[in-house]
Amino acid sequence: MQYPKNRPFFYTNFVQTLDGKVAVKSPGYWPIGSKKDYQVLLELRVKADALVHGKNLYKEFGNITAENLKKPSFIKLRRKFGKNPELPYYQATHNLKKMVQDFLKLGYKRVLVEGGPTLIGSFLKENFLDEIYLTIAPKIFGSDPKKTLTLVEGILFKPEKIKNFRLVSVKKVGDELFLKYRTIR
Repeated sequence: MQYPKNRPFFYTNFVQTLDGKVAVKSPGYWPIGSKKDYQVLLELRVKADALVHGKNLYKEFGNITAENLKKPSFIKLRRKFGKNPELPYYQATHNLKKMVQDFLKLGYKRVLVEGGPTLIGSFLKENFLDEIYLTIAPKIFGSDPKKTLTLVEGILFKPEKIKNFRLVSVKKVGDELFLKYRTIR
């Protein structure tokens, strides 16, 4: 894999339903994925040089995430992969370009972006997102424009700016599909 020279390599992880929903703003819909999907998330965190959460995710799950990053089993796995035992954890800033340059100065090569559809849309808009790990959960939630979210919200790319990815790998575990896509530049 070739890393960008002028910025860190950014990747994200999402789970979505068969009908493309990544979140529902009502109780009872979470978690979308299985325990295996959560295990994939942990593996992606283990291999990251830094973790970024979007504002809402940080506000809602920041304390839980910070505690999970301190678990001895997580720290042990990071050591096994030659990583700093402590995973630096950040809330995304409004000035994405400055944040990216700050990460570059800190020497981060691989940064996991866990955010909502607005943050992911911002990374895509700036051409910063390099890989998407996508789990397809065998569920259909249906739709309510005020309550359901898809992978990217708030941005419609112009036809000449549509983001294209190539499928890198597919893995089937039970009834879930684990897909890995890499951006085409």
